[in-house]
Amino acid sequence: MLTDTRGSHAVKLIDERHDVSTVPLQVISNTEQRIDFCLDSAGLSILTRDESFWNSLTYLKTKGVTTRFITEIFENNIYFCTVMMKHGEVFHNDSLKGTYIISDGINYLCYLLDDNGKGQIVTQLFYSKSKSFVQAQQYLFDNLCSKAIPAREKIREIRKDIKGEFITNIHDPSEIQRIAADLLTSASYEILLLFSTINSFYRAEYSGLLNSLWEASERGVVVKILMQTDDDGTAEETIQKNIRQKKLAINVQYIKKLLQTKITTLVIDQSISLAIEVNDDTKKTFQEATGIAIYSNNESTVSSCLSIFETLWIQSEFDKQKKVKQAYFKMFKGFDLKDEIYTRRWSSGRIDNNHKKV
Repeated sequence: MLTDTRGSHAVKLIDERHDVSTVPLQVISNTEQRIDFCLDSAGLSILTRDESFWNSLTYLKTKGVTTRFITEIFENNIYFCTVMMKHGEVFHNDSLKGTYIISDGINYLCYLLDDNGKGQIVTQLFYSKSKSFVQAQQYLFDNLCSKAIPAREKIREIRKDIKGEFITNIHDPSEIQRIAADLLTSASYEILLLFSTINSFYRAEYSGLLNSLWEASERGVVVKILMQTDDDGTAEETIQKNIRQKKLAINVQYIKKLLQTKITTLVIDQSISLAIEVNDDTKKTFQEATGIAIYSNNESTVSSCLSIFETLWIQSEFDKQKKVKQAYFKMFKGFDLKDEIYTRRWSSGRIDNNHKKV
């Protein structure tokens, strides 16, 4: 370990003779308010494959620490980027170079990497607590952040570039089911699913599609389900019991009002949509009940599906609040409560310094 000539330990160079994995974890764990990560492709590859790194991020979240990441997002690292999104804000910057950490604006840790022919490895760490130096690095990081693209926007852009823009009509129910399963499996951070009938939900469960939905939730994807149900609440109870048994963090809302069209709509990562027509809601299997489907990543088409889902979601929230109010008033309706009027006699006299009324 090398120390600057001032002997203040404001600057250190940690080499391979010391444990280069211990110091970063100590810096991360000791963070109290905020921490920033700049991770180029090599640094992202090294850190995100370290289980202790993810554990330390989870610890920071429980402490309420604000976390930001800047990295270069491409197709092969989308998964790791979406996992980071669970722990803090993630941004994309093209051609990023360097891997470093700034903790609480007072600690700076930079990874010095070397290519040994078998991939990048950490050979040294540059660590500094020099106030002026760390402030300069924080300024550069904040500048990068202000010019970077939010991760969700970049992921949508990547998905669109991979497939090219398309709007496709699909008539084969087996192909529709396969695409739906693939979309659920490939979801990075969000799944929105609208069932226009309760039978559509049961058919999805019967066909095995919901298994992919449960797996997505288990890997941290935000899942929102919206469905039209009957008024007696029986279906709601059954569905909620199923979700509780699986211990899944899935948010489900219910629509009491009958929808005009019977279409099951799936939106993945706000970038791809699949709208499936329910041809015969009395049928038990997905193949028998399904009509035509529209599969698209066209921005206006996806935005339309998003808008419909969000509008119905807000409406279901209002219905839920109304139901709670009705239950509240019903609970007190059986009590024989009396109207009582309470009065208080007020004096208009003023008080002198001897606390006597004048």
